[in-house]
Parts: sequence; structure tokens; C-alpha cells
Amino acid sequence: MMRNLLMMVALTACTAVSATEMNDTVVFSNPRRVTVMTNDSVQKVRVSGKDGDERFRYESTVAIDKTKTTTKIVKKVAGEDDKWLFDLGVGVAIPTNTPDGHGFATFRSWEFLLGFRYGYTPKGALQTYSTGLWLNWRSYGVPEKNMMSKNADDIVVFGEYPANYSNTSSHISIFSLSVPFLFTQRFGKHSKASFSLGPVVNVNLLGRINNEWKDGDDFYEVGTKNIGYRPVTVDFMGILKYGGWGLYCKYSPMSVLKKKSENGVENPQFHSLTVGLFF
Repeated sequence: MMRNLLMMVALTACTAVSATEMNDTVVFSNPRRVTVMTNDSVQKVRVSGKDGDERFRYESTVAIDKTKTTTKIVKKVAGEDDKWLFDLGVGVAIPTNTPDGHGFATFRSWEFLLGFRYGYTPKGALQTYSTGLWLNWRSYGVPEKNMMSKNADDIVVFGEYPANYSNTSSHISIFSLSVPFLFTQRFGKHSKASFSLGPVVNVNLLGRINNEWKDGDDFYEVGTKNIGYRPVTVDFMGILKYGGWGLYCKYSPMSVLKKKSENGVENPQFHSLTVGLFF
């Protein structure tokens, strides 16, 4: 009987080893002890005893690939913040340094900007650096009954509407792609208040004079292109924000009109100060 028992144990062990070599999977029911030994090159598994056979022994040695895979978890450092910012601004322009006798009207001049910025905040810092692209519309209007037009030298000149005209309006309109370069300072680590400051480069793409008036029951609207605007101008901007609401102020030290035409005749020069809401 002992001889038969030994043969059964040997047959079981051979069956287990054979399963390991063919399928790489061996299932032991309630092993008494499992020992796993691992070094840089091999891993050895040893099973001692199982249900119904305390003398059962099984060993398997597996070579380990020396190529090691390292898994690295990258976590965003607290305080570091890279994000896209959506911007919307609506302001009232106040033309300054206007030509003598040809003042612009404050509440007939306005600005509208829309775009986005990418902002970067270094680790643990209260400062953010941002740049982006804005669509910018500016309109500079003169008082009612006054009008602007273009003469034969492509120079903007001032005049007046006929006395019988009503609902008169005359504007210089400029459309630009603007690139802001802003530095933002928060007032505290958990503060919602911040202040931004920096230059804004305007690439002016379209400039025209828009005149509107009413003569009796008839309404007229006339646009004049090729008014000789500067292709690039630079503004200086400041923004005070709390949460998602803010106020902005922008000063334009460069006149949007070229100083001289091709014939050497000068355009009227003026600067602009704009204040408004910023979201």
C-alpha cells in the first residue's frame, strides 16, 4: 500500500509540473505553505503540503526579464496653475490730445474686445503671466452735427452736416487683432482679487469712416474706406478684478491714423483713454 501511495504522489507532482510547463498555470487546493523567493534574475515558488498530502512538495523557477519598467505618477504641484482664460471687455473711449476745434465725443466713442489668453502661474506664486489673442473693435465719434470725411489726399477732414439733417452720427471705426502681454498679481493665496498690467499690441486690419444721417423721412448710411490708419499700434492696459468681474483702463498713446499721407499732408492725430467692464 505504501508503494501505491508513493506512486500516486509522484504522479501528482509530475502532473503539476507538466501543467506548469504547458500552461504556466498550476492550481493547488489549500496548500499548507507557499514560499516565494525573488532576486534580480529569477523567482522561485515553493509549495509544501496540500489537502490530503502533507508531504507534497512543488517547486518552480522562473527567469525574470532584466528590463525594468518604472511607473511614475505625475501630480500637479499645489499652487501651480496653467489654464486658458476667456476675456470680454466693453468700454467707453475718451479721445485725448484731439485736434484744435475738432473734439471727439466721449459717450459716442467705445471699445469692444473678445478673446482668450493662456495663463501660467509658477509653483507657490501669486503672479500669473499670460498672453493670447483678442478681437478688438474701436469707434471714435464726433459730437452731433459734426462729421468726418476723406479728401483727395486720403486725409481725414472735419466738417458739419447740413442744417436740415437730423440723427447725425460720424465715427472712425478700427478693427484689430490684439495680442496682450499681461502680468497679474493676486492680493493673497486665497484671495479672489487681482491686478493685471501690461502692453497690448494691435494689428489693425480695417479702418473706415461711418457716417449716418436722416434727411426728412429718408435715412442714409455711408462708409468710407482707405483712411490711412497705422498697421500696428501699442496700448497699455490695467485690469482690476474680483472673481469673474473687473474694471479695465487702457491708454492708447499712438494715434490710429497715420501722421502723413503719401503727399505729405498730415492726418489729425489723437490719443485715447478707455475705461470699462472686464469679464
